Amino acid sequence: MDKVRIGYLEFTIKEFPEGFGLRLDGETNFTRQTIHLDQNNSPEVRANTLLHEIMHVCWAMAALNDEDKEERIVTALANGLSQVIRDNPDAAAYIIDGLKT
Repeated sequence: MDKVRIGYLEFTIKEFPEGFGLRLDGETNFTRQTIHLDQNNSPEVRANTLLHEIMHVCWAMAALNDEDKEERIVTALANGLSQVIRDNPDAAAYIIDGLKT
């Protein structure tokens, strides 16, 4: 899987460049529309990290802020994640496969 559509944008899934200085499991770059994952992590961690990064994009696209209430936040993120799963069966399969133990 190399791309995931989130809302009206398409993000490219990449590995962190060799020698990347910070110790991160994942990172989203909105300007470049990329999500980087650390390929040295286990499939479970990569799957969870991809979900985590997708939720950051859903948060931003829903224009949520720190003052929003729980129900608004949960609804916005569930709507965004439902769209991502529907439009990206390969990403959903990647996440499901990664979380199998």
